[in-house]
Amino acid sequence: MLLAFVVEQWREDMNEAREALAALELVRAELAQNLAELERVAPTRPGMLKAYQEGINTLLKDSIYPQNLPATSPPAITTIAYELATTTGAVTTIEAADLLVIASAYEALDALQRNKLFLENRNAQIRFNDGEQYISGFIYYFNRAMGNEPKAINQVREALALLDERLP
Repeated sequence: MLLAFVVEQWREDMNEAREALAALELVRAELAQNLAELERVAPTRPGMLKAYQEGINTLLKDSIYPQNLPATSPPAITTIAYELATTTGAVTTIEAADLLVIASAYEALDALQRNKLFLENRNAQIRFNDGEQYISGFIYYFNRAMGNEPKAINQVREALALLDERLP
């Protein structure tokens, strides 16, 4: 009878290990997808910033609201796999130092999500009331993006390298 309990516990442990591994593989895939998205939008930032700076200069100089401002295209970031890994306890199978690297990557991605919220909510409400404030808001966003996005790229790369070492 004792042997049956030991075997059952071993089987449960193996199932939990497989589930944790699957969750971490999803985290790795999600980070890779986020990295690809960040690398896609990063080269567009300097040109967009320049266009918005020129737009505000035109508005201040000629009082003409610029009609050809570029779409801001915030990166499409997902964090579902990481949330799954934390709620299922899969992250408890990772050493604390390694978990810190992965969590830092997701914190950097979260900062990008806050940029998106700033962009889509706050500025959309003031666009027609105050063109200068609207354009200034986008310049602020691009300055934040040009700092936050490269940081996120580096942290996501670091987390991916770590996961590539740890995952079978």
